[in-house]
Amino acid sequence: MKRQMKKWLGIFAAAFICFSPVSALAAETDTPLTITSGLDLECEEAECTFSEARIVYGEAEPDTWITFKVSVPDQNGEPEEIFSDEFSVGSLGLFSATLPLEMGYNYVTLTAELDGSDETAVEVTIKRVPQKVKKQLQRMIALPGMTAEP
Repeated sequence: MKRQMKKWLGIFAAAFICFSPVSALAAETDTPLTITSGLDLECEEAECTFSEARIVYGEAEPDTWITFKVSVPDQNGEPEEIFSDEFSVGSLGLFSATLPLEMGYNYVTLTAELDGSDETAVEVTIKRVPQKVKKQLQRMIALPGMTAEP
């Protein structure tokens, strides 16, 4: 009986560790914040998507103020804000936001601030690509070892 109990306890502990979300910001800032899906905070390159919106889910301490801003380059290459949303995290500590994306590069800025702690700020770049590119990619067949002839 004890052996079976230890086995289940070990399985539960392994599952808890494997499936718990990783917080890219919790260790390095005073305002702990975890993005559970929607944004890859560790990606240094622009992430590509075909979608016109991105839903972001996360966790933070209750009463943390979260701000999302989305900017795109204008004709001169300067960032122009197209979206801004600010809200307080509820008592459960969960939040979500839907971010609109325009064609091309979208610069997403996420800030979080809890009373009495420093503000946390993170920037992520998402490149929205036209649907026709997706359709072209779906028609292509890639075979290992096949290369284009010069």
